[in-house]
Amino acid sequence: MSDSLRILIVEDEKAVGHMIAMVLGGPAAKVSTARNGWEALIKVKVNAQPFDIIISDHRMPRMTGLDLVRRLRAEKFGGKILILSAHLSDEVIQQYDELEVDMMMTKPFDFEELQQAMAILNKKPSVLATV
Repeated sequence: MSDSLRILIVEDEKAVGHMIAMVLGGPAAKVSTARNGWEALIKVKVNAQPFDIIISDHRMPRMTGLDLVRRLRAEKFGGKILILSAHLSDEVIQQYDELEVDMMMTKPFDFEELQQAMAILNKKPSVLATV
């Protein structure tokens, strides 16, 4: 990965997205945000440098996190994907597993746990690298 970790946070609750960006941002990471899956897809397509990690909520207007991940996988997104949601039923977890998301966490979460997850994801090879 590049010198600066590129992170996209996809979260419809503005305050939650802002808090995550504050915790993860800094000299080691460049953080962008999107309010829903459609906006995230646009940002993924127009950014000259690809995102290293996408952190997405599951339940959002216009496009769920599950639909977003399906589209990212269809478009061969090579970065890591972390799903962060309070709405992860067994069925939804299985669907994310089938799409090979790198990690899932439930809300509420603590920021130390999120930072530890990011450290793990930063070291783990991407799904496309293992195919």
